[in-house]
This record gives sequence, structure tokens and C-alpha cells, in this order.
Amino acid sequence: MNCQLRPATESDREFLYALYRDTMRQVVEQTWGWDEEWQRRAFYGRFRNCATSVVELDGNAVGGLLLDWAPAAVDIVELQILPEYQGHGIGTAIVQRVIEDAARQGLAVTLSVVPANPRARRLYERIGFHVIGVNEPFIRMRYVASERLSEA
Repeated sequence: MNCQLRPATESDREFLYALYRDTMRQVVEQTWGWDEEWQRRAFYGRFRNCATSVVELDGNAVGGLLLDWAPAAVDIVELQILPEYQGHGIGTAIVQRVIEDAARQGLAVTLSVVPANPRARRLYERIGFHVIGVNEPFIRMRYVASERLSEA
């Protein structure tokens, strides 16, 4: 699988928002309700403030990744893959790449998932994330490479 990340540009913003809306709307509706204007503003804020990448497969945009790098951890803020490309290992490959990049810098990887998105939670648990807390409606999860090595 020739899956790559490239830095997002302003010209990618609408594709990434449409991807977010199409893949996350049902989860957001079940959790808080969907307000298009609020969602668009919040997404554009994340787009500006996060390390935002486009996921490409064989040169075609198939997803988006937003990361927040902090001194102790990198937080996966968002990861979306186009529905027709889900279930083919792309999300797993991207998360593993984030884990490897973070491990080289001695950082843990964190993320939040909501109960309305059980498929994402199963993916993260399969990779090796564990729950570190719940702040309704968010389930906070963490992956620490050194902890995984000591468990092996």
C-alpha cells in the first residue's frame, strides 16, 4: 500500500471539511447534535492550529490527519478516511506512522474518542491504545511505545 502524508495547504481545506462532515456527522449528531455553522468554524480553527496533513493513496487524497504536538505527547485530534477506503488498513498504517514518529522523539500518543464511534475505539484498542480517563462524552486513550515494549 503506497499511503503517504503530505502537509495540507489552504486549497485542501474544503476537501478536509467535507471529509470531516461526511465521516463524522452521524457521530457528532448522536453526541451533541449538528450545527453546520459551528462545525465549520470549529473545523477551520483546528485546521489552522493543528499540524494538518492529507492522506494520499497512490497520489489520490483519501483522508485527513490533524495532530497537536505537545512537549510530552502528540494528540491525534482527527483522523478521517473516505468511506470507500475504510477497512483496508489505511487508518491503521497512519496511526502506526504517528506512533513511530512520536516514539523517535520519546513522546506518547493520545487521542479522544466518543461512545458513538465504537469502530474507531476498536481500531485504537487493536493497535494498543488504552483508556486513561473519561471526561464525558470523551474517552481519553494513550499509547506509549516504551510501555508496549515492556509488556512484550
